[in-house]
Amino acid sequence: MAELPERVLIVVNCARPPVGEALAAALARLGVKTRIFFSQTCNTLYDRLVIHTINHLAHNLRLAPKTVDLFEGHPQSHKEYRNREFLKVFQEFQPDLVFLTRGLRFKLETLREIQQRSTVFCWFTESEKRVGEIAPEIPFYHHTYFFSSVSLEIARQLGFAHVSLLQHAVDTARFYPMDLPQVYDWCFVGQWHARRQQYIEGLAEVSPNFVIYGSRWRKRLWRRPDLWLKVKGRGVWDEALTRLYNQTKVVINVSVWAGEQQPAGGVNLRLLEVPACRSCLLTDYAEDAARLLVPEKEFVSAASLPEMQEKLAELLADEAKRRQIAQAGYEKAAAIRTYDHLVAEVLADWARLNG
Repeated sequence: MAELPERVLIVVNCARPPVGEALAAALARLGVKTRIFFSQTCNTLYDRLVIHTINHLAHNLRLAPKTVDLFEGHPQSHKEYRNREFLKVFQEFQPDLVFLTRGLRFKLETLREIQQRSTVFCWFTESEKRVGEIAPEIPFYHHTYFFSSVSLEIARQLGFAHVSLLQHAVDTARFYPMDLPQVYDWCFVGQWHARRQQYIEGLAEVSPNFVIYGSRWRKRLWRRPDLWLKVKGRGVWDEALTRLYNQTKVVINVSVWAGEQQPAGGVNLRLLEVPACRSCLLTDYAEDAARLLVPEKEFVSAASLPEMQEKLAELLADEAKRRQIAQAGYEKAAAIRTYDHLVAEVLADWARLNG
């Protein structure tokens, strides 16, 4: 096997969720030096106060389509600035591998320059509906990962060969059992979405003892004071999130890229983070979940809201079953898919290219 890369540049949107930190920690355990570039927070004051404000008003007043940026190419725009800063960090750090988690886009010219000077991997963790957005970029990556098997199949149908599946992992230093009293019947963590609200309203009929954390919920629920009062914050992170999972009998997960007529492929971070806390996860259906955990044994899934209502009621009524699922999920999640496993996959691909 080829030697490990000496330096890896990790590119993520922002510090939360702490995927970048978890990747860096796993690489550090192997003696690899890392640097994290946060593309979303790399911005100018002029963009935040002027460009963003004017674009926002123009779009809301329908003076320009939402796909149009009135300041396209402006040197102080977010896109131009983050591309310059990305190149600057790349030149300073001189990484052997750039591991880019695809969120905010970089210009093709930037990707071309980096590809010519280093190995570039990209991890696409967006909805399957957005695979077309990344298609023009894939030729500039030495390897592209997809967290969804559906997205991977679409990429292969488009003719791309250097692609593979890379599922999420869990940081067991952050998510672990705390042995706290379970004070909530269920909880939901995540940004507001119409589909999620539909599920929340339905699950509230099963039990009113729940809490919600996430952005935009208060704005959307002002006509439902019974639900509005359940929103406890715009977000919950770090130890507070781990405590919440530990204090909840059943943690609910509802994806935003799926639907009853078109089930999702990829699964988000909660699939492993909740079981790692030895808590019971009840999630909407995603075919890739079974690649990691055993449905109905290590977590519970539902293909529709009525089914999720039924299963939530069953789990709340059967403590022994709930705890058995939580324990089985904990034992699997803590062993099968940590960031050490994820990094090992990525470095094996790097070694094949650089051996």
